[in-house]
Amino acid sequence: MNTEELLEKIPETKTNSEETLRKILFDNDQATVIETDYTVKGTVPFHEHHFPYVLYSIDGGTVEITDAAGKSSVLEMQPGQVYWRNAQSHSARNVGPEPFKIVEVEVKNGTPAIQGERVPYVSLPHELKWEKDKIDPLRKAALLVGDPSQPGPYVVRYHVGSGYSFGLHKHPTEDEYLTIISGSVHWSTGLEGSLEPEHILPAGGFVLFPAGTPHRLWTTEETVLQINGIGPRIYEFVGDGQRVDS
Repeated sequence: MNTEELLEKIPETKTNSEETLRKILFDNDQATVIETDYTVKGTVPFHEHHFPYVLYSIDGGTVEITDAAGKSSVLEMQPGQVYWRNAQSHSARNVGPEPFKIVEVEVKNGTPAIQGERVPYVSLPHELKWEKDKIDPLRKAALLVGDPSQPGPYVVRYHVGSGYSFGLHKHPTEDEYLTIISGSVHWSTGLEGSLEPEHILPAGGFVLFPAGTPHRLWTTEETVLQINGIGPRIYEFVGDGQRVDS
């Protein structure tokens, strides 16, 4: 696919959302094409490009890139400019006055190793930024890596109070890896009152819900849990499995 054909597939409308939108336009065993709409002050959380990639700047803009070591650099992009980028890990933030759009083409048959020295990415408990969750404002979320709403791997922690519950739902395309950091979580694969057994997962416990598996969660004490997966995360509620909190 040439550049003109690619651009024809990209919507020209800009988002008025406060969120930066990142979506996969194309993916196979040879390449992945990702479109990112940066809003003013919009960010893309820490993520990893496993392969070299081409960055095409559609609108032009100014982006601040921060690597795993915390070192930041600023890239000034002109409309129509093209860059070759080695495999790398970073977060990104629009530091310019205008929104802009880019397209990245990750070449999967390129050199898979990230160039240069890789350093551990460390997140300490006192550094976590807890915010109201976008899906459920009755729980707080702290992103460790990536973003569940965006394509790619992510790690997120949720802090919930006693009496919290999240109704029967499933994730059609994503396995859910759930670990209890503190407190405990009750869970079941059936609606309340059904014949499906109910279980309790204590601190340090782990459960894997394969893609498409209905499950519901509730707590009887203050709890912190961690979920790992590969976004974008999709919720589909089952039956009358809407969230109810006591």
